[in-house]
Amino acid sequence: MINYPFIRLFKAYIDSKFSNKVNIADETALVFRAGFFDIDPYFEINNGRYQTLADIGRFNHGFRTGFFEIAKQNKIYFTVAGASVKYRYRISFGEKFTMTTKIIFIDDKWTYYLHNFIVKSKIKSTVLARTGVVKNGKILNTERVSDYFKINIPDLDLPNWVADWIKSDESNPAFLK
Repeated sequence: MINYPFIRLFKAYIDSKFSNKVNIADETALVFRAGFFDIDPYFEINNGRYQTLADIGRFNHGFRTGFFEIAKQNKIYFTVAGASVKYRYRISFGEKFTMTTKIIFIDDKWTYYLHNFIVKSKIKSTVLARTGVVKNGKILNTERVSDYFKINIPDLDLPNWVADWIKSDESNPAFLK
């Protein structure tokens, strides 16, 4: 239990109540400091912690867009169906950083989020996450999701590097049927 940063998640939730609402295509940001429970034996953020912080970023995006409340009302939830992390530079113990969260593409089934971990205007690491919306144990298609959230899905260009990631994931022999 202590491993998941519930205090940070709760703080993001409370802060969202006093923040302006954002649109689905808007970028959100959270500021953190690399703490004791974030680091590995090298006194830098542990590789798994990046994914956990990205979770909080997506929750925060959901809080700020209002999607989290709509999801609760409709008994639907969000799930991660794939992620890729790129580590460039260390974020050391005690270092303050900003994590941005933005939806960069939506297809007929998945929503792709990009999280940037930034220190002093320099991107240190990124997380690309493919997420879906689940109801009654099944992934909903994007058209159905837009009905629940009463939104028009933004027409976002598929970045080439994300297209390559999707293509490589689709041909992964571990997941071929």
